[in-house]
Amino acid sequence: MPNFIDYHESVGLELDAVKNRIRNLVTNWVTDGEWKEAALRTLLRGRLPAGTLVGRGFIVDHRESSTQIDLFVLKHGKPTLFRDGELAIVTPDVPGAIVEVKTRVAGPRAWREVVTKLAKVGQICKKVNNEPWLGVFAYEGGAEQRDHIADAVCSAYSETKVAINCVTCGYDVFARSWRAGESESGKRLFEDTETDRVRIYGLERLSPAYFTSNLVATVCDVHGQDTAWFAHPEGKAPHMIAERKLEA
Repeated sequence: MPNFIDYHESVGLELDAVKNRIRNLVTNWVTDGEWKEAALRTLLRGRLPAGTLVGRGFIVDHRESSTQIDLFVLKHGKPTLFRDGELAIVTPDVPGAIVEVKTRVAGPRAWREVVTKLAKVGQICKKVNNEPWLGVFAYEGGAEQRDHIADAVCSAYSETKVAINCVTCGYDVFARSWRAGESESGKRLFEDTETDRVRIYGLERLSPAYFTSNLVATVCDVHGQDTAWFAHPEGKAPHMIAERKLEA
């Protein structure tokens, strides 16, 4: 039988290997996070369909321009206003996923700033009825950040009416927003499907895999193959360590 736990744990190891390989070759990056963004883009290209544009850049319309986006996945068949390699400038209808990449986020203020910034980018897309998958990927951190993550996602939702889909904090902590009507396996947790919620999970060595699999599952159709894309086919419910309601 395939060992999916070990397979998904290896996603984090692969990310580390790519990150370190880039870092060992080039030592004069403008910022420390730049090569970590490149590593995550490289990993995602290996999981998304051939021809999918995984890049970085900006979203613009006739009223405003977004802040610089660390990583986005563009919808297939959509045009770009400007493109040079992985750098792209696009209109708000084009992104299918947007990710903010950080080395480390620590404390309530830092989490609130990062999450709200991403939610405001999501707002720009929402104005044209596009709701891309939104995620924050922090390479370092642990369970001590769980309440800060949950509070930041709730605060951003209250301010922008945009939910952050997933957050990775280090390699063991994963957050996911569940919208009203969505359900997850687990007898004790998910009876109320009428309320938007964010839930934090302790997933030892599996957070990067859950983050990337959720992104892929949203951008692509993996219906019927969920047990291969997620390490715990019975669901993450037993691993939940925090929960908050999302309220406008």
